[in-house]
Amino acid sequence: MKKLLTLILTMLLASCSSTIEKPETVSATDGLATVTLINPRDFSDIDTGNSGIQSDFEQSVANKLAEALADHFKEADVTIDITFTDIDLAGETRYNMQEIRVLKDLYIPRMSFEYVIKDAAGNVMLADKVDIKDMSYLSNSLFGREANSLIGYDKRMLIEYFEKVL
Repeated sequence: MKKLLTLILTMLLASCSSTIEKPETVSATDGLATVTLINPRDFSDIDTGNSGIQSDFEQSVANKLAEALADHFKEADVTIDITFTDIDLAGETRYNMQEIRVLKDLYIPRMSFEYVIKDAAGNVMLADKVDIKDMSYLSNSLFGREANSLIGYDKRMLIEYFEKVL
């Protein structure tokens, strides 16, 4: 009887363990912009908390960044491939009755990435590896739909960087 209970317990524990592996990379393409997140589980802060599935949140961040870049570069007739090696989203996740993201000056958004911008003929116009941060992100409020966006400050920081570079 003891062996049977041990066998049943072992089978239950094995069936309860998660066999889903997190992806090594997450990619999204929107128009002429391609965003890739390399090892997003190792990023400083791209945590969904208890409000969803982590891999879905990572894909959502990649999709939103690709969409923002595609909107920004649509008039320029160029393509951009950007690979993120680290992201620290604006704010910090706090645990309460439910998980919330607290925005304070202390929790600034940061990004580390490499990018390649090509013209319509496929010639490399600009390529670089950079680390950016916005230490005064709360001094410029977001308006409209961006104010309700989970990564509104992060998208704005990225677009402002490319406005300065180009």
